[in-house]
Amino acid sequence: MSVPQDWHREQIKAAVRMTGTTLSALARKSGYEPSSFSWALRRPWPAIERIIATHLEHRPQDIWPTRYDRRGRPLAGRRQKPSARSPERHRQNAEAV
Repeated sequence: MSVPQDWHREQIKAAVRMTGTTLSALARKSGYEPSSFSWALRRPWPAIERIIATHLEHRPQDIWPTRYDRRGRPLAGRRQKPSARSPERHRQNAEAV
């Protein structure tokens, strides 16, 4: 039995582009910062994974099987606060100044 692998980031981006849009445009349409969807390709972010998967007519666990349990529940739970080095944290710090 083979171990399921997540789709590669480039496969996800290409699949979204093939629907006639981009991750940035999908993010804006969903009320997120344009870069947040790209960030979710690197780290678990269940809410955004669900939006991307729905847009691609898949379930999140089909695209990211390593991030979900057998019942389709996120393994990481809720998204953690961004690290001090993340672009999101940097943006928050810049806005506070």
